[in-house]
Amino acid sequence: MKIHAWAVGIAIASTMASTLAQDKGDDFVGYWITAQGDGIVELKRCSLFKDAPPTALCGEIVWDREVENPNRSVALDCNRKVFQATKFNAGVWTEGWAFDTRTRKFHSIKLRLKDGNLHARAYVGSEINGATEVFTRVDTVPRGCEQRAPDPTSVKGAGK
Repeated sequence: MKIHAWAVGIAIASTMASTLAQDKGDDFVGYWITAQGDGIVELKRCSLFKDAPPTALCGEIVWDREVENPNRSVALDCNRKVFQATKFNAGVWTEGWAFDTRTRKFHSIKLRLKDGNLHARAYVGSEINGATEVFTRVDTVPRGCEQRAPDPTSVKGAGK
């Protein structure tokens, strides 16, 4: 059997494209602060979370503005898992969910990067019925959430 050079080239290009797509999926990894400045989410691969595929992308709250407020009227969301997306294709993480800590509800989610910001589109049913929250990348995280357990109001959000 004779192997043509073009067939080898296609196989190599296909492998490289797959690797590049995976690398682009990792562009989402890092710390992201909400538009309101009230929380920071760390996006990372899900290998540390139970009930999540290790290749998926997960988001966990690593800072909550209310952590130092002794008079807070809401439960802390420290260390709560709030995002999970299992499929990365054409620059978008899909097939996942988001937990809205303000409404305490779950939504479908699509995550995109635009102009260096994270655009999280949460929706029910169709994406057209959703809303987008824009997160900004940050390099450092204030202290306060390290040893705190998440509020157990969310089965998906609690635990690693």
